[in-house]
Amino acid sequence: MTASPPRIRNARSITSDVTWFFTIAILLCFALSVPMVFRLVPTDVNNLITPLLQLTPMVAAIIMWLVRRPASFRQTFATGWRGATKWIGIGIGIIAAIAAIQTGIALATGIWQLNPLEQIAAATIWVIPVLLMQSIFAIGEEFGWRGWLATRAASWGFWPLAIVSGLVWIVWHLPVLAVIGDLPFWGIVVYFAGMLPWAPLLLALRWRSGSVWPAVLTHGAINSIRVYLLQSVPNASDHLLIEVIGWVLTLAAAAWLMRPSKAQFVHAS
Repeated sequence: MTASPPRIRNARSITSDVTWFFTIAILLCFALSVPMVFRLVPTDVNNLITPLLQLTPMVAAIIMWLVRRPASFRQTFATGWRGATKWIGIGIGIIAAIAAIQTGIALATGIWQLNPLEQIAAATIWVIPVLLMQSIFAIGEEFGWRGWLATRAASWGFWPLAIVSGLVWIVWHLPVLAVIGDLPFWGIVVYFAGMLPWAPLLLALRWRSGSVWPAVLTHGAINSIRVYLLQSVPNASDHLLIEVIGWVLTLAAAAWLMRPSKAQFVHAS
């Protein structure tokens, strides 16, 4: 019997680590969501449980890092700030541009109507505070998905890692069904499908910058600036065409960031 080549052993080790990470993150999330899912606590308590759920990818990643210790925390989780500011601006700008295009098309075609200006102005005041709050909440997710995972599984390549992590991200989000209301089956499918394009964009920002912070702040922008432009500015309703436009533009932005003409990508900082 011959020993496996080092490359095969390393690939198996990475796959094992990633599988354990996915398993721990999902099980922790599902376990903590039990009171929320089975209505064991008042609805108001869900606002306290949700931030705890967002920490589970980071907890899973820290467990894997403590077990393996392949490099320092800073290197493994890409917590360096050098060059991150530029990519934070790019990420937030992409989010704002895509949402603005979606809203502009919906308003121009009569799909949506503009909200009263005083209502828009009142919502505008909260954009930056909500962005900061949502970015803080996003740390727990991004340190896992685009921090540890993006470093450990870098050898998989961009698109395979983006797709696999995006699909697992959707599974991890399943407890959200307990709090998003009584959606029809098709509405649930669209809701979860809408998450998948964000994984390539956030991973592209992480790899191009070599830092997890652009993914953190851009994730915060998805839950603040994007929501403002799509829900506070227009009187919006669910519309598949507008959703699909957002998906296509998000995937296009990720592909543009990772275009081959950009020779070097930094996986960690």
